[in-house]
Amino acid sequence: MWSESITLIDSAAFCTQPVYYEFKNLQVPTLLLIGTSDTTAIGKDVAPPEVKARIGNYQALGKQVAKLIPRATLVEFPGLGHAPQMEEPEQFHKALLQGLKTL
Repeated sequence: MWSESITLIDSAAFCTQPVYYEFKNLQVPTLLLIGTSDTTAIGKDVAPPEVKARIGNYQALGKQVAKLIPRATLVEFPGLGHAPQMEEPEQFHKALLQGLKTL
C-alpha cells in the first residue's frame, strides 16, 4: 500500500508539482514529440477515479504543455504510443531532424 501511494504521487506530479507551473518560464526552444495514443501513467491502475481521469492523456497534455511553453513546437504522432521512436523510427527521426532545424 505504501509503495502504491508513492507511485500515485509520482504519476500525479506532472500536473500538481511546481515544475508544471514553471513551463511558462522556459525561454529555450522546446520540441515536444508526442504519441497521441500514449496513456502511460505510473500508478494509474491503482489511482482513484478522479486522479485516473487526469493522468496519462498525452494527446491532451501535449497540447496543453505546448501552449504553456512560449517557444514550444509540438509534433504529434497519431496512433503511436509512449515510444514513437521505437514504433515508427523512420517517421520519428524525420520529425526530430526537421524539428531541430526549426528551433
